[in-house]
Amino acid sequence: MLQRLKSWLVISLLCSNLAVGLLSLYYLNSINDRYASLIDVNMPLINRLRTLTRELGSVQRLVRRVTDPANEADWPALVESLDAASNSARAHAAQLSRLDFFKGTRHAQVLAQFSQEYDDKADEFLALIRGRKFAEANRFNTDVLRPTYDNYQQALDSAANFVQQQGADLRAKSEQDSRRFSGVLLAIAGWPVLAAGLLVALMAVLLLLLVISVFAPGYGGARSTSPPAA
Repeated sequence: MLQRLKSWLVISLLCSNLAVGLLSLYYLNSINDRYASLIDVNMPLINRLRTLTRELGSVQRLVRRVTDPANEADWPALVESLDAASNSARAHAAQLSRLDFFKGTRHAQVLAQFSQEYDDKADEFLALIRGRKFAEANRFNTDVLRPTYDNYQQALDSAANFVQQQGADLRAKSEQDSRRFSGVLLAIAGWPVLAAGLLVALMAVLLLLLVISVFAPGYGGARSTSPPAA
């Protein structure tokens, strides 16, 4: 009987260890997939937002160069470069606003709105430059184009913060799930200790009963025996 009990105990231990191993493997793969998704989506998206920020900064630098009298000799090439850079930034922003990541958020609408608005203002600036209205172009840049650019940059910063927050939320959820899973694994892995404790308690009770039956065989019966009737 004891040998059979030992065999069942060994088999149970092997099965529990196998279950813990399989669950751990499954969970580690799940964590790996989550972090792979975080890296594959969030990091490239943040890089694209930074690229758009640099493109818009390049547009503003070209605006300053076009209105600088010292660059009069390079004016035709600068105008064409400014037009191309503005159109490229607009196309890039339009692509970002249509991404599934931003779908259903205010960032999609804001990016599309500012990309259109800033490109339109850049076209108005170019029209003034091509008409050689440099004084008006300078005022337009100061009063209209530059404030639009600043608001656009704030929208891009907000979108980047949103992407980073999504990544932080995913990491926090993964950590919370990890703590819960560790508790489940601990409960599964600790069942032999609980079983051993119950077995020790059972043996202690049996030993106590054995001692009572040897050293006080009539103890239980004496307490329950009633005196004879008179």
